[in-house]
Amino acid sequence: MLKPLFMVWALFIFALPTYADTEYPAQKVVYHINYGDNSRISATFTNISNHIQAVGESNIDLRAVIHGQAIEYFMDAKADSDKQITLDTLRLSGARFIICGNTLDGYNISRSDLYEVEASDVVQAGLPEIVRLQQQGYSYVRP
Repeated sequence: MLKPLFMVWALFIFALPTYADTEYPAQKVVYHINYGDNSRISATFTNISNHIQAVGESNIDLRAVIHGQAIEYFMDAKADSDKQITLDTLRLSGARFIICGNTLDGYNISRSDLYEVEASDVVQAGLPEIVRLQQQGYSYVRP
């Protein structure tokens, strides 16, 4: 009598879904960030960090296209160590930030006015870059 009861109990326990056992397939994703609200940007960066952790750094190709008012976060980060730490941590986790050249022109700044932006991080236009990435199989995310 106890053996069948134990078997039912064991099947029930092992059949329960566990989040730790979830395995995600390899992902290519592009985050669209063009808003100036720092709390929304911080929430988006938390989403990005959680996304990378869930999928695994070696299992994700994550790009974040930065244009419009979001460029101000990168401008402010030149003098803000908390923002620098946030950006550095995300970059070390594999996130790549892509900067819109049209936004740089609109703000009358260069990439040197931004925190840790290389020439290879700048594209001519943010929105066409998002479309190009989608055409290459990247999933679009706009938190």
